[in-house]
Order: sequence, then structure tokens, then C-alpha cells
Amino acid sequence: MSQANAEYAARDLAHVWHPCTQMKDHESLPPIPIRRGTGAWLEDYDGRRYLDAISSWWVNLFGHAHPLINAAVHAQLEPL
Repeated sequence: MSQANAEYAARDLAHVWHPCTQMKDHESLPPIPIRRGTGAWLEDYDGRRYLDAISSWWVNLFGHAHPLINAAVHAQLEPL
């Protein structure tokens, strides 16, 4: 794991509780910090890509960073 990935993984473990995960598992399998997502693909800070095959049904339908969803979120965010 690169320095960037390791730093984000350590920060995650220090501050985030993952409710559907046995936290002790992260001692041997650290979380993978994701830098960005496009469609069904996720990318870490080393540029490695991962197929996101287990996300919520919204991701399965529309993918990460879908332009229509991004525009709708942006339109709702502006008034707030």
C-alpha cells in the first residue's frame, strides 16, 4: 500500500466506525481509500481500479458521479 493510501486508511480507522464490518478485520485487511468513482469503477490513490459490484442499488442503477444525479444534487445544494 502506498503512503497516500496508508495515510487515508489510518485516518479512516481513527475516526470512522463501519457498522457492517468487524473492525478487528481491519487489523489485517485495511480499508481501501477511494479517491474517485466513475460509473461502476472506483479508483484508489495509487490509480488502481476496483469494480464496485456491491454498492447500494442507486450506484448499481446510475453509477458513481453520474452527471444527472450530480446536477440534481448541485441544484438542491445551491438553495441551502
